[in-house]
Amino acid sequence: MIRSEPASVSLPTEFNPARYTRVASREHRRGRVRVRDLLLDAYATLLGVGTIGALAGGLVLAMRNEVAKALGSGTGGRRTVLTADWTALPDGAAVTVLLFAALAAVMAGARKLGPVAVASAEGYWWLGLPVDRRPFVAGRLVRRIGVVWAAGAVLYLPVGFITDLQATPGGQFFGAAVFGLAAVCAVLLAALRQSAGNGFPAGAPGAAGGLVLLALLSFLPRPAAAGELEPGAAALAAVVGLWLAVFARLEQIPGRELIRGGGVSGHAGAALYLMDTNELGRAFAGTPSGGTSTRARRWYARGARTPFGALLRADTAAFLRTPGIWGRPVLLLLLCVTVLLSAGQQPAPLQLVIILLTVCAVVPALGALARQTAITPGLDALLPLSPALVRLSRTALPAAVLVLWSAAFCAVLVLLGAGSPALIGLGALAGVGFGAAAVRGAYRPLPDWTAPPVETVFGPVPTAQTGSLAQGLDAILLAAVPLLLGLFLGHVPAVLLLAQAGFSTVCVLLAMYSRPK
Repeated sequence: MIRSEPASVSLPTEFNPARYTRVASREHRRGRVRVRDLLLDAYATLLGVGTIGALAGGLVLAMRNEVAKALGSGTGGRRTVLTADWTALPDGAAVTVLLFAALAAVMAGARKLGPVAVASAEGYWWLGLPVDRRPFVAGRLVRRIGVVWAAGAVLYLPVGFITDLQATPGGQFFGAAVFGLAAVCAVLLAALRQSAGNGFPAGAPGAAGGLVLLALLSFLPRPAAAGELEPGAAALAAVVGLWLAVFARLEQIPGRELIRGGGVSGHAGAALYLMDTNELGRAFAGTPSGGTSTRARRWYARGARTPFGALLRADTAAFLRTPGIWGRPVLLLLLCVTVLLSAGQQPAPLQLVIILLTVCAVVPALGALARQTAITPGLDALLPLSPALVRLSRTALPAAVLVLWSAAFCAVLVLLGAGSPALIGLGALAGVGFGAAAVRGAYRPLPDWTAPPVETVFGPVPTAQTGSLAQGLDAILLAAVPLLLGLFLGHVPAVLLLAQAGFSTVCVLLAMYSRPK
């Protein structure tokens, strides 16, 4: 008679799924990869990286020279967007704010992606077995940490060389290494939040504590670049402490959280590989909130008299249920204003580029609903409306929100001395075009992978795919041209208002009548 162990007792086995998976995948690749192909791929990669690195280095040096000229004598004659005398913040404040924003973005993105995660198939076949999870998930977490540290260090170098003119090259590399450690801390904080409720506070308290630590870490790279060793030691101590806390809680992370993180990571990785930014947005999409859903349902229940009115009410209800409608636009507005305040004496073209980058980052956030509906064109075809009217309905709410956001942004700039109050009306008109750009980008066609890439000095460039990515960005640039011109001039002629209205109308028509190729 076979005796079985009680169900409550889980006996660990000697089977290690991590080692088995690595060995099996290595043997699978070894029989299908030729050395000649590896050498050719390595040569093409190194050539492309070297060319891009040389051009990027030249651009960084050119911008560094421009910043040095702006900070030297003779800056009073330069045209700037912000002219108020009280707008100057202490030296280095803009860089510190940017570093903190980057660290907060890393923590938020890592929380979506895991960072402790397993692929869905792997989780379903071994996660329920009586085996120790740590050898499997810890190795993957270490590899992600290494990638984040290297990426953070590389991305800091251009910022450090451009903004910190007194630091030596060796100090810049040391500051980059410290910032990489701070980015690692952001990832480990996201891993701690995965075990919320098991010794780590959940919800807003846990996120607030992590943001406080990241705010302190954002002050460390500049002193490290100046040659101080204490910031590096502090960052390393934070990494070690957080790693010990995370490693002690790896077994306490629920299995559903591991599988969820793996699913999001796989979805986002596939979207990046296929150069599909809309799919990337869907991978990071949040869950609608219940309170907003109840209010939207009561408003939608009032009914409508026409099919377009009914669709508009449905889109409004769904838009109000979308999480983060105001969060990302408000945070980016505050970040842009802080950077402009810190660089008030910089040339106007540099400040206008900062404003344009902020607009390009805000607009896709308002197209979340359109991205969700764009993946089911069959449902839109069932509506008793033309495709142009359907897209016009999808444009209404993003345009309304971006009208308010653009007007508020320009109002803040006017208070800071950017120009006449007529800029507020110009910004409101530009918001209509920005809303249409959000919908146009959401309905962009899928990248055409049947067309071969074109060989360039940078290596093979997929022109067909990049053309698909440009849809949406073209409308943002079109709607932003009159607004940026008005900010540069400091006043708004009547012809500029007419041009802004015309450009925004063209953007709306592009969103309504564009067809997938």
